[in-house]
Amino acid sequence: MKLFERIKKDITDWSDLNWKRKVLYLTLILILGYLLLDWAILPLYTRQYQSIAVPDVIHFSWEESAAKLKKAGLRAVRGNEQYDEKVPEGHILFQVPEPGAAVKKGRRIYLTVCKGFRIFGMPKLIGLSERDARFLLQETNLAVGYVDYRTDDFLPEGVVCGQSLEPGTDIRLGTRVNLTVSVGVVPSRFIVPDVVGKSLEEATLHIRKAGLVPGTLSRQATDELLPSTVISQSLVAGTEVSRGDPVDLVISILPGSQ
Repeated sequence: MKLFERIKKDITDWSDLNWKRKVLYLTLILILGYLLLDWAILPLYTRQYQSIAVPDVIHFSWEESAAKLKKAGLRAVRGNEQYDEKVPEGHILFQVPEPGAAVKKGRRIYLTVCKGFRIFGMPKLIGLSERDARFLLQETNLAVGYVDYRTDDFLPEGVVCGQSLEPGTDIRLGTRVNLTVSVGVVPSRFIVPDVVGKSLEEATLHIRKAGLVPGTLSRQATDELLPSTVISQSLVAGTEVSRGDPVDLVISILPGSQ
């Protein structure tokens, strides 16, 4: 106690102290200031501004991501929402800054959250040309499925006369849509076309256009023809038959692919 009282008295009577005692007090103040800076202030400053590696929260749920970032001393901020066909709804698609980036404690991490897959109405394709229908499906991120051909009394050749999904049906991106394309009106005579050497798609078109239907499809291995090329047909080309008679086909496949 006496020491503290002496120090207090010296501070009060600072102007009356000799220079040696003043130097002593100033030296003690510098030493105490250095120790305070080294032991308390600098460690606190360093801990506050040290870099943190941003955790990877992509494909985690929003709740899991926010908790993971909070545990690392960071703040999750819900940013934009986007549709995605692969990531579940409510999970993270992107993050900024990206995983592994060095940031300061308390930094905001902006997260893009998945809205799930997009649902929209099936467009109307009937009445469009086959080319335009294919283009529209591509533009709306839908897939062309099986394309069939048949006669139609109202729609001209090359125009879509049927689609596997009704217009307005709720669908998602990537849905496969089958098309039926008109080959024109029913002919007055039903003559078997020659489809040997044509692709299966071309053969089907010619058979339908003739007012006939594709029959049983068989496959034969050969490396002399492109796959799905017609090798033979059951009805002789040029023969007149009845409407709707089936034409069986044998098409090529690569050896070993059966």
